[in-house]
Amino acid sequence: MIAGRHSEDYYPITWVGRFPIYVTTLLVIIHVIAMIAAAVAMSISGPDSDPFTPLIFSNTEILQSFKIWQFVTYAFVNQPTIWFAVEMWMLYAFGREVEKFLGRRAFLWLYLALLLAAPVALTALGLAHVPAVLFGSGAIHFAIFTAFVVIYPNAELFFSIQAKWVAAILLGIYSLSYLAHHAWVPLGVIWLDCACAVFMLRLSGATNASLEAWLPDRDDEPVRSVRRIRRREQPPEPDVHDSIDPLLEKISKHGIGSLTKRERQRLEEAREALLEREKHSH
Repeated sequence: MIAGRHSEDYYPITWVGRFPIYVTTLLVIIHVIAMIAAAVAMSISGPDSDPFTPLIFSNTEILQSFKIWQFVTYAFVNQPTIWFAVEMWMLYAFGREVEKFLGRRAFLWLYLALLLAAPVALTALGLAHVPAVLFGSGAIHFAIFTAFVVIYPNAELFFSIQAKWVAAILLGIYSLSYLAHHAWVPLGVIWLDCACAVFMLRLSGATNASLEAWLPDRDDEPVRSVRRIRRREQPPEPDVHDSIDPLLEKISKHGIGSLTKRERQRLEEAREALLEREKHSH
């Protein structure tokens, strides 16, 4: 999969000026438009009616009235809150990196799996006469962040904290909050979506084969921010393919988690060089 990064599947869909448009970009636009439409529709209909009730997932409605569109529409029913803005930022910032790593098609399959995982599970729960309602895309997009963490566990994020610890802290806070409020459905959904993200990445070969990448960094160099690393990046070797062949062989045998920090940096440099070469060749 990594060796095929020259494919068009890893390029933006199109460009608006110098701004690249990825699938992730389109998903953010669709979610924002849906949120605005929901807010406007609710202001017009008044406080006593909710025009988006038919779009919210309900396993009772699915089993009794076969409203199968709710398997998809529930994720686009969001309220205009600051948390929605944060969610969209996370989708754009981390979803784009996941899409670049997996490719457009694999990313779409990942997103579709996350979209359907919770409704399918809750529908099965409805067969046991346990009612459940679901709306919003928060769990889906947190799972996209989880996918980013699985691929780049040691990436430094807020205040130079590695991504794996940020994910663990956020998942712990979410879980404790849901437990405190006896919100069993959201609790189950967020864990299910995160597990689904890891499973889909495992199918694509993107998960770490060992726990090495999840252990404390044992490199002799002090931890540096992403910006500092980029400032001292060395130009790629003249023959890019020859320089990454040993890395690709190591990944095929032991998984991407077996790479050291320097090897992951070399792989990323080679990817950028190949993309730049392809861009100039068109």
